[in-house]
Amino acid sequence: MMAKLKIISLNVVILLFSVGELLASEQAPVLPPSGSFFELLSKAKISTVSEHEIDELSTEESKKHTDDGYLANPGAVDCFDALGYRYKGGRYNNDLIRFRLRCPLKIKPNKKYPLVVWFHGKGESGNDNERQLAHIHYALPSLVGTKSLDFFMLITQCPQDNQSWLNSISQEGKGDSPFTIATEIFEHILEEYPIDRKRISTFGMCSGGAASWAFARKYPELCSAIVAISTTPPPELTFTDFAISAYHCTGDDIPIQPMRDYVGQINQKGGNARLTELDVESHDAWTPALSQYKVLAWMIRQKKNSLFSPPPGEVLEPLLWRQVFFYYGLPVCCLVILFVVRLWRGRVV
Repeated sequence: MMAKLKIISLNVVILLFSVGELLASEQAPVLPPSGSFFELLSKAKISTVSEHEIDELSTEESKKHTDDGYLANPGAVDCFDALGYRYKGGRYNNDLIRFRLRCPLKIKPNKKYPLVVWFHGKGESGNDNERQLAHIHYALPSLVGTKSLDFFMLITQCPQDNQSWLNSISQEGKGDSPFTIATEIFEHILEEYPIDRKRISTFGMCSGGAASWAFARKYPELCSAIVAISTTPPPELTFTDFAISAYHCTGDDIPIQPMRDYVGQINQKGGNARLTELDVESHDAWTPALSQYKVLAWMIRQKKNSLFSPPPGEVLEPLLWRQVFFYYGLPVCCLVILFVVRLWRGRVV
């Protein structure tokens, strides 16, 4: 009888501890700290849509803009805070540069989170602070709902009159290239938010690929992985200390052979790269990369200089906490029990 009471008491303690951990994790939404470099323009509106509705939104085709490029899906826009940053350089004189930041839905005190730095394609340039979110809805289950993942995502936007990430119209001071502005915002994000500096990856799509390579070149000690979508490779072969996962359609107007050659040469030099070839006559490699290959889930599990980071091209489904316990916690518990039993038997003998 006493043994049963002890077991029941132990189970109650474990249950209360688990509930306490869950409640502690659901902290208020992250806001820019007092004295921040950023101005909060609007908070993310995380809707209470059902899992079925999330799945439906994530399969909708991206809508094309009447002029060029694509528009953002409203369901994806709602997942991001709208922030402003006062930049001083080039043709900007204390102008408010608007950008988007996705924050984890649940924040635990003293915990650090991964960061994805996203560079959009030419057609998503503009001044609305929304079009750069085009195509992200394909990964909506990773952003909201029961399968959502805890990570930050920074997405700035090229202005309509300068659609090239690395081009600076004005040469005054720091200049005003979209890449320079993005990296300055990125450095302040590192200062003000709980970012894990060993888990920072970058996503470059089409013309944004040039910005991703430049990001890895500028921050080699921070970058853990690159996802390169429908883009050209860089000229240098120095990117061998982090994972590179490239996606390209065989029938793209941008030839696939240079990326094939680049990935092969990187691996010959001891790097860790993989090209996933999509056998279609299209430029659109981002849709399958985000929806079918789950690149966001892959990116946030990349850790700098870690042997346990998933290899490039591996498909990773978001895991529920029950699945995490089943795959990792349960085996560990069995090993602990086995160890305790063997230790107890050794003492009895």
